Amino acid sequence: MQSDPRRSHRLFVPVLLGLVLLSICTRAQDIPVEELLENPQQYDGQPVSVVGTIANYREKISRAGNAYTTFRLQADGAAVNVFIWGHQGLGDGQRVRVQGVYRRVKRVGRYTFYNEIEAWQIRRVGKQ
Repeated sequence: MQSDPRRSHRLFVPVLLGLVLLSICTRAQDIPVEELLENPQQYDGQPVSVVGTIANYREKISRAGNAYTTFRLQADGAAVNVFIWGHQGLGDGQRVRVQGVYRRVKRVGRYTFYNEIEAWQIRRVGKQ
């Protein structure tokens, strides 16, 4: 039983397109934290990439048993909150690049969070 080469081609093109779009999204130009906070309406709900230093790093477990991490990302006197699922093994004072979606206001149940990036990726940058 032979496979139809046209069928393979039909699967290859969407997968390739998805990979190209993913690489474009993950290579977004870094936005200064100060710019994010001065123009929150411009970035609200948008993917962002921000570089700064970790402060108030916390690894926690939700009531439902899900691991998550929160911290403040500081740069040039400005700071934004960061949330990511899972424990990241980082700590205060480390310089990182955070990529995720910025929200001016985020409501989760009875909780309200302001100026938060829900990250999909956090990477160390520069010398530690």
